[in-house]
Amino acid sequence: MDQGDELRLLRGACAASQTGAWHYRIGEDAVEWTPFLYDLFAVPETAELTLELALSFYIGKWKAQVIDAVNACQRDGTAWNLEVQCRSANGRVFWARTIGEAVYASGHIVALQGAFQDITSERVAVADRERAQAELAFVLRTMPDGFFLLDKQWRFTFVNGASADMLRRAPEDLVGRSLWDEFPDLRDTAIEAAYRTVEATGLSQKLQTYFEPLETWFDITVHPAQTGVAVHFRDVTREVRKQRDLRLFRTAIDAMTSGAVMLEVGSGPMPTWPVAYANIAAATLWGADRRAVLRRPFGDLVAGTTLHPGVEDIGQALGRMNVLEFEARRDGLGRRQIFDCIAVPLAGQDGGCGHAVILTDDVTEQRRSEEERHRGERLALIGQMAGGVSHDFNNLLAVILGNIELLEVTTDPDETRLLIAEARAAVMRGKALNDSLLAFAGKSKLSPRTADLGVFLHSVTPLIRRAVPSRIRIDVDIADAVPPVLFDAAMAESCLLNLVINAREAIEATGTIRIALGAVERANPNGEAPQTWVELSVEDSGSGIPEDLRDHVFEPFFTTRKVGQGSGLGLSRVRGYLEQIGGFVTLHSVPGQGTTVSMYFAVAPVDTRDMETAGPASTPAVAGHVKALVVDDTPAVARVVARMLTSLGCHALIAANGAEAREVIAREPDLDLMISDVVMPGETGVDLAHSVAASHPHIRIALMSGYSRDHLQSGPRDPSVVFLTKPVSRDQLKAFIASDDG
Repeated sequence: MDQGDELRLLRGACAASQTGAWHYRIGEDAVEWTPFLYDLFAVPETAELTLELALSFYIGKWKAQVIDAVNACQRDGTAWNLEVQCRSANGRVFWARTIGEAVYASGHIVALQGAFQDITSERVAVADRERAQAELAFVLRTMPDGFFLLDKQWRFTFVNGASADMLRRAPEDLVGRSLWDEFPDLRDTAIEAAYRTVEATGLSQKLQTYFEPLETWFDITVHPAQTGVAVHFRDVTREVRKQRDLRLFRTAIDAMTSGAVMLEVGSGPMPTWPVAYANIAAATLWGADRRAVLRRPFGDLVAGTTLHPGVEDIGQALGRMNVLEFEARRDGLGRRQIFDCIAVPLAGQDGGCGHAVILTDDVTEQRRSEEERHRGERLALIGQMAGGVSHDFNNLLAVILGNIELLEVTTDPDETRLLIAEARAAVMRGKALNDSLLAFAGKSKLSPRTADLGVFLHSVTPLIRRAVPSRIRIDVDIADAVPPVLFDAAMAESCLLNLVINAREAIEATGTIRIALGAVERANPNGEAPQTWVELSVEDSGSGIPEDLRDHVFEPFFTTRKVGQGSGLGLSRVRGYLEQIGGFVTLHSVPGQGTTVSMYFAVAPVDTRDMETAGPASTPAVAGHVKALVVDDTPAVARVVARMLTSLGCHALIAANGAEAREVIAREPDLDLMISDVVMPGETGVDLAHSVAASHPHIRIALMSGYSRDHLQSGPRDPSVVFLTKPVSRDQLKAFIASDDG
């Protein structure tokens, strides 16, 4: 056979299997197809194929999967095998399997190659088969007779709904379990013999027999099946006998490890129903003498026990022939016992509830174990927080350190300003992350003020536009006459920027982010009466959030981003902020269409904007003769603050603790200012401030701390003491120096 014959055979095999091959040369950005692929995608064989063109035939999420696979293969040689949907040049949509691998030369990846197969007919056949199976399963599930399947290991693989009533077991409790484990009384019975015969001969068997544990006569037909045996059965007890054999039932129930109490249903409420039978386990669990409780009202047996739901609800459910699960709690002997109970109605001759069985299990230890597991999960959450936040802070420290080292070697003034700006921005991002953690831990108090959200939104729009690439359009829509609200501007800016960044990350290519502000009438999530709220929403045209993730997006540390790209505090911080100021947040998302997150602010009861924004008529200039004392047990912090004070024209002195501070004050009677850290060994900054304010009232005092003023263990009572939040900026110091009253 010559090469031409081999080529014809190969092409024939490809056509028969609907398969083509491809090759992509990375350096040349050139893709080669076999003829089958040109026909499949309706592309002329003269067309110039690039990677971008080849990838354009993939649809929706499958395109992203293939792009990720190609990138991974080019990067580290990871092969792929995917089932995807494509659209040819003539609009035909079809299913395909794409396979790819890397081609190496001299140890480097120089090309990708693989195969592509049209599997549409295969997928259609699978879908048809699944529909047929679904129809058959529906018929089997809804038929009035019992039906179940057993595999070759005698495990239940299917149990229909009608079987539940006859077997008195829920189908989901049987599937996957052994017939002999779940119904051990079937051993050495005519039923087992019939099953074994069908297994051995492959011939169907039919029998009518009585099964003692269920006190039921059954008509049973057993058929051979490909995976084991199929059993069709009907309850024919009423046809075979009219009276139950209660003695046999009692024998079966007495062997149970769960407590079982049989009640005789009377005309009165359930507490008056007499106990007809109680097995050994029930007497032990309820702490009663087995013989003493017979014929006694059920209410006497459960005296001192709390039932959830109550005994009246249980009786009503049994009267409707419903099985009801309930919980019982009893305190006694120095411990609390918890029981899981099931009330099962038994039909009487008239079809109504003639008897009821109460099955009981002591789950006290199980509940205790669950509480310990939940405690362990909370500890794991703390560990997760430490890891995520540590990563974020290390990134910020890397930016600061890198810029400082670059400042040592650069002589370009513009480069110097840029490095300083980036380092300062990293510091502020660290402060924002710290504020987020304090807010999450309840260690941060907000300072809401009455303000116009429209003015606020105008002011932060330039920042938002800088945070979003040009491929994404930003639309800002501010309604007229938006009422003033109470909000903390710094936290509101951080939350809004967080939502915009989330929207940005959800848009893979081009898209739109719409920020809207307006007043709405609606109720809050607690269902209170509708009222006026100011809604600030961020809407994106991105990928949306899958339904199974929407309930988790506001959980702390939950993130859909890749590892290392965020601590997961964003949306939980937004919700925490709004709840602190009396608002709330909602989320609406449709996969493939986008997401809208809306923040709702309470309307301010009194418009005090003019009073709050009014400042002093003038700010006194910083005097060159001001003498200031910096008190901090961290030398580096003390030196930085002192240098900033010096740059503002002050004469700065340093002390490491309260004792040194008093020595400086004693020898410097003309001291004007004292700026002290709060947390120091020995005497705290708060105690030092109280002491100095009392002994030297002319000295103006400021305290520095990373915590908010409201959460200091013993915050300054004197309103003249100024509070500065770390990291302290030069502008804060300048404002403090220039103020008249701190």
